[in-house]
Amino acid sequence: MSITKFFVVELGEYENTEKVMISGLKQDTFEYFIMKYGNRIKYLNFFKNKLIEDYSPLSCLTEIQCLKFFHNQRVTRLWDMTSNKDLVGLAFDDFSRLHSLDGIQTAPNLKHLHFGDRIWNTSTLSDLLPLVGTLLVSFSFGGKTIVNNDISVYTKMPELNFLDFRTNLYSTEQLAQIMASCPNVSGYALSPYVKFDRIDNGLKDVLICGKGKPFLYSADDADKIEAYTQKFYALVEKYKRNNA
Repeated sequence: MSITKFFVVELGEYENTEKVMISGLKQDTFEYFIMKYGNRIKYLNFFKNKLIEDYSPLSCLTEIQCLKFFHNQRVTRLWDMTSNKDLVGLAFDDFSRLHSLDGIQTAPNLKHLHFGDRIWNTSTLSDLLPLVGTLLVSFSFGGKTIVNNDISVYTKMPELNFLDFRTNLYSTEQLAQIMASCPNVSGYALSPYVKFDRIDNGLKDVLICGKGKPFLYSADDADKIEAYTQKFYALVEKYKRNNA
């Protein structure tokens, strides 16, 4: 018996376990684990289960509330989440072959979704279309790129109030459009710039938000930072007028 299979079997001794982090599963031990213990676990973290290739057994988890996945090299699609009625949080990091969020739209009560990278900045998505009409409250993307990055998707998510992504994922104009079209949405890069705390005062500490924008030093570049700020908010107001 493998160490992983032994762990799965021994889990039966802990009847009240609701939170589990598990690694090293292959498809057969994954299916065994889900079948045997899945419906008593509410918080499940799959850490480095890179050989699992089919997540469809997760469809039966009616009690699961939060699922986190780190590092998989074989999964290419999500699963039907219709029966995951208690699922509110879902996170995927470092998936080399998963490029679509199709399936997210079937999760009836999902509120928080993350997709991205924790180690290598390589994850990509084809588009965000599966998010249209969902009741997500927050969405974060920490991957390399979204191929068809249509920002109008965010306007079609009625409960959305938080977006998180890199400061250079969108152009400054696109960031302004998002702010104008989604006034109730806040986020790390939905701002003219991000300021960092620096112990060494000689280091650059202000990153202007937007694709291709510079990293500046607040002590020497105050005028430039102010100019970027004024231009940014002017764009926001322009797009608000266009939306009126």
